[in-house]
Amino acid sequence: MSTMRDMTNSNRRRASDASDPNSQISQKLRELYSSVQEEAIPDRFLDLLEKLDDAEKAAGSGDKNDKE
Repeated sequence: MSTMRDMTNSNRRRASDASDPNSQISQKLRELYSSVQEEAIPDRFLDLLEKLDDAEKAAGSGDKNDKE
């Protein structure tokens, strides 16, 4: 019967094998994700989000008046 520790060690050995395609894919995905996390949000996108917030606030205040 395999223990959790044995399975974990086995997974580590496989992940550390540089010739393992899954390990290579995993590493590349981590690198890509890390670089995307570091990117700034474009000003144009922030402007669009601000306009959306303003539109939701305006629609929300209009809904309150309609209900009364």
